[in-house]
Amino acid sequence: METKKRAIILRGVSGSGKSTKARELAGETGKIHSTDDFFMVNGKYVFDPAQLPRYHKLNFEAFKADLALGVSPVIVDNTNTRKWEYENYLEAAKAAGYDVEVISIPHIDPALAAIRNTHGVPEAAIRRMISRWEP
Repeated sequence: METKKRAIILRGVSGSGKSTKARELAGETGKIHSTDDFFMVNGKYVFDPAQLPRYHKLNFEAFKADLALGVSPVIVDNTNTRKWEYENYLEAAKAAGYDVEVISIPHIDPALAAIRNTHGVPEAAIRRMISRWEP
């Protein structure tokens, strides 16, 4: 019996534990796709909002390439606060014959999330993410 290929889309604010969950789910064979990775310069996170559309596109293209290779599980580790932000990943994975699961990481206290996140996202920005969250 053939094992079904899995795609997992994670949703959650910065500091909620998405990346930890992604690593756990990826195991030895999975691949994680995070737009944040494109902001890494010499091992340091350097956010440039002007690059956000370009980096989201590059992340999606890399995701689709792994779908074509049959990587499983393939995981999206972005905030995905609104459905339109992850819909293209969902559709691409389904079209490639993957079983798709969307996992929402529960919100934690924004002050704690600001301390826990590794990219220096401030509490006010995390509160904005929570305010625009779509169930």
